[in-house]
Amino acid sequence: MELDYEKTILVVWPEWGSSGIWHPQKSGQSGKLCRVNHDDIGLPESLALRFNNWIDWFQDAAPRDGMAAKSFDFVAFDLQGLALAHALAESVGDRFSVEYHGTKGIVIVDYQS
Repeated sequence: MELDYEKTILVVWPEWGSSGIWHPQKSGQSGKLCRVNHDDIGLPESLALRFNNWIDWFQDAAPRDGMAAKSFDFVAFDLQGLALAHALAESVGDRFSVEYHGTKGIVIVDYQS
C-alpha cells in the first residue's frame, strides 16, 4: 500500500538523524511521517543550523534508556522545538501550515503576515 502525505503541512518533530521537519500522512491513514529536507522548502541556512543543533541535542542526550530519560531536560527541549516551529512558520509563510508535535501534544503554529 502506497502512503499519501499531506504536502501542505510541515510537522516539527525530533528523530535521530533527521531534519526535524516532516510531512504527515493524509487524514485517515496511520501516523507515519515523510522526512522533509531543509533544501526542499528553501530553509535559510541559519534556521537549518538551528534545526540541526536541536536534532544533535536530541541524538546526544535523548532518552534512549531509563538513565538518560531521567537527566534529559524535556521542558527546555520542548520549548526549543516550539520556537523552531514558530521560526519555520515565519520562514515558509503561507506556503505551508506548521505543527509542533511536542510532549504536551500537537500545537498548530499560525503564520503572522
